[in-house]
Amino acid sequence: MRFRSVGRRPDGRLCLPLFLFCLLLPGAVGAGRGLSPIPRDGPGPPESGGTAPWCPAPADTIYGGLKEALELLEITAAHALGFSGAGVRIGILDGLFLPDHEVLRSRPPLAVRDLVDDDGSVGPGPGDPPQAASHGTALWSLVVGDLPGVLRGGAPDAGVLLVRVRDQDELTAADEDRWVTGLEWLQSQGARIVLSGFGFRDFVASSYAIEELDGNTVPSTIAADEAVGRGVMVVAPVGNRGPGARSLQAPADGKSVLSVGAVDSRGVATPFSAWGPTGDGREKPELMAPGDGLLAASALTEEALEEVSGTEFAAALMAAAAALFVEAHPAWGPMEVLGALLASVPHEDEGTVGVPRVASAILFPSGVSALPLREVTGEGRVTSLAPQFEWSTPILHPLGLPVTFQLELARDPRFQEVLVRDSVVGTFARRLQVPLPPRTELFWRVTARSVQGIERATAAQGPIEVPSWVVLDVLNDAGGAEVDDPLPEFRWTAVDLPPPAGPFAFDLQILSERVGEVLLSHEGLGVQRFRMEEPLPFNVPLRWRVIARARTGQADTVTSAGPFVVTAEASPPVTILYQNFPNPFPNPEAGTWLTRIWFDLARQSTVHLAVYDLRGRLVRRLVPAPGCGAVELPPGLYGREEGAPADPCVILSWDGRGDGGREVPRGVYLLRLRAHGVEEIRRVVYWP
Repeated sequence: MRFRSVGRRPDGRLCLPLFLFCLLLPGAVGAGRGLSPIPRDGPGPPESGGTAPWCPAPADTIYGGLKEALELLEITAAHALGFSGAGVRIGILDGLFLPDHEVLRSRPPLAVRDLVDDDGSVGPGPGDPPQAASHGTALWSLVVGDLPGVLRGGAPDAGVLLVRVRDQDELTAADEDRWVTGLEWLQSQGARIVLSGFGFRDFVASSYAIEELDGNTVPSTIAADEAVGRGVMVVAPVGNRGPGARSLQAPADGKSVLSVGAVDSRGVATPFSAWGPTGDGREKPELMAPGDGLLAASALTEEALEEVSGTEFAAALMAAAAALFVEAHPAWGPMEVLGALLASVPHEDEGTVGVPRVASAILFPSGVSALPLREVTGEGRVTSLAPQFEWSTPILHPLGLPVTFQLELARDPRFQEVLVRDSVVGTFARRLQVPLPPRTELFWRVTARSVQGIERATAAQGPIEVPSWVVLDVLNDAGGAEVDDPLPEFRWTAVDLPPPAGPFAFDLQILSERVGEVLLSHEGLGVQRFRMEEPLPFNVPLRWRVIARARTGQADTVTSAGPFVVTAEASPPVTILYQNFPNPFPNPEAGTWLTRIWFDLARQSTVHLAVYDLRGRLVRRLVPAPGCGAVELPPGLYGREEGAPADPCVILSWDGRGDGGREVPRGVYLLRLRAHGVEEIRRVVYWP
């Protein structure tokens, strides 16, 4: 741990410079350095490196300089709900304490025990330097300190039990023995939560190997797990030997011990915070809390404050947060409390050890769970464009009622691009009032918001796949199609859209393949089929499309994948080369690796069809094919046939290869048709 500097009240009164303390106190270190009488466990947080005395800036009129740290844990929000730790007993195991500090005078301990001198007092004796009690006093003030505008701790109305178990600066096995004894005494005094102010890894003459930190070997760890089994929640710092792996200390390795790491004011893990895994491979710590640069009470004077850093101070705030939860849910046991705190970590912190949100845990102790969607296939595709979303909140604290539930759907699991928002109050299901956007992959979540504005969200659900609203059932071949009936029936299938957004109204349109102009349109259809009432033109490539319109104004347009032609025995009126399709090609999504070529001949003629590059160099001969002589074709429609053409000298598709069989570079090419004096050219884009 670290004591950065000393000041006084942040209310305009005198702030005693640090260097004066350093001159006045025997054994004090140089100005600007740490004042800790208890050395940190391992390397610990770095010193501030500054030499100027520090005076706290004016701070919040209630919380003083602790407001930012308490807000990160939602402790201030829990206070606003009316919870302050009242009726909850918290035991603190550490060294000496200063009972008369001004931020603690209104919160005297319920009981104290000194297991070092056994003199009935945990305060400094005549031979103890004042700073010897700074560590314990800082912990105590973070938990229950209460002097508005100067310092207010996390659980100011909790009852505190103080036990001195640590003797000298260097840890000994006797300190651990006293720690176990102190824990047993705190259980006898009705403590619901016990905060360990330090941990065990290195002693004067020995240390614990990582293999011993397996939850079953170290005496303090065994005692802590046994205490949890008897209903006492044990909160322990993970240690200050970080950031390397396996740097934790006992009793943080306990299987049921809440071990706590430290984050800075941005919620980022501090470099000194230790980590697991334990000797038997379990990850530690369970949770994180602010533990860097916290303002706390100092024992140098009864009005002194100092900036402290260390995982033990993070653990102090976590113990206070747990006390607020226990006050709200007194029947919950230690592991249930731990589970509720773990579940309150925001889902965006998943995959990392996070900071709990205690107000959210109090109001939504069992969280908010998304239930499986019913209107979805096993592959995740929705069968309804307005599905019903359902969720569960098994326990709601009455203080938070009524609760508003907001349903969100977004393209990404972090909900940076939200497409749909909808809210309900007091119910646990919602059918969308607008249709899901077509051809999208969506994630969804539900956020519960209490009447006070405290939120709890489900994890991101999904993805769910939303198809096109309409599937065209006929004349929808990417390779083109033909029909001999000039009054064909068009059929399509729409995905279900229940009220109020549905049912759909459909517009059917027939378009010219060549220019895209709408030739015929039938609007406001209530059925999913329509037979043409007037004949379509013969021998003209066409496409058809359906526009599905929801009652809420949204629409989706689906066009046939390829053209179709109404065939007739009569000769086409003109010779024409149509645009190849698909273009660009290939189109793997449609399963097409070739591009199809259609042309019409108005009269019998010799035909030349070939692909050229933009410089006019021949790339691929199609009619006549390589090795063939001149090809004369009768009038008619060419390229509509399925499969290979009957004449091997007539090739009506291109695979992106030249006459030699080598694949051409991606780019733009020219398709040229010459027949009975007519020349037609189309641009072809080959983009594999």
